[in-house]
Amino acid sequence: MVRKKTNNGSPKKEKKQNLPKEINIIEGALKVFGEKGFEATTIAAISKAANISEATLYEYFSSKEDVLFAIPNLYTRRELEKIQEIAHYIHIPQEKIRVIIQAYLEFYESNKLYSSVALLTLKGNRQFLNSPAYQIVKKSTHSIVEAFNQGVEAGVFREDIDPYIVRNMVMGFIEHLTIQWLLVGRPERISHYRDIIFDMVIRAIEKRGDIETMELKITGNNLKIQAT
Repeated sequence: MVRKKTNNGSPKKEKKQNLPKEINIIEGALKVFGEKGFEATTIAAISKAANISEATLYEYFSSKEDVLFAIPNLYTRRELEKIQEIAHYIHIPQEKIRVIIQAYLEFYESNKLYSSVALLTLKGNRQFLNSPAYQIVKKSTHSIVEAFNQGVEAGVFREDIDPYIVRNMVMGFIEHLTIQWLLVGRPERISHYRDIIFDMVIRAIEKRGDIETMELKITGNNLKIQAT
């Protein structure tokens, strides 16, 4: 059988076009990785969770790391890209950002195993950060950049901020809160923090009116202060 390289550089067998079975493997792996962590997970455990043989698993993936990287690929395409679809129908930049924040929080909250794998296992994996799978995850956050640029064009957001800094700020708030929730169980519902995160972001990026300056005028012996 012809072998080829995977995205992370490891050899990989030519995969059959059997998407349902591949999804079954990924979903089984998510459960095992989420409960045991990467180091304690074995190919045998993934195969058992997917109810297939190890030989069948190797028809689709060359290693457990290969399976691990496929998890955000699948879930990003299947779930997170819905954010872009929703945001497309919202025309007010501020509200678009609010909806994006809400969508991420609700997604992480309702997919705890995925959140654990994505934020506790994959986030610190250097090979993942250099993989095409990570590029797909980054692409899913581009709706934040688009919403910010739309606000700049509309004159409601500041022009002096890098859009990608805004994206990192939004995702940083969301991911920090989610990691805390995963590790210590608090807060009970991260989705309840949508407005808090939104307010912090908007305060940083929203264009403010010109600050009034005070002008001193001296007329004779009188001192007059007026706003200009």
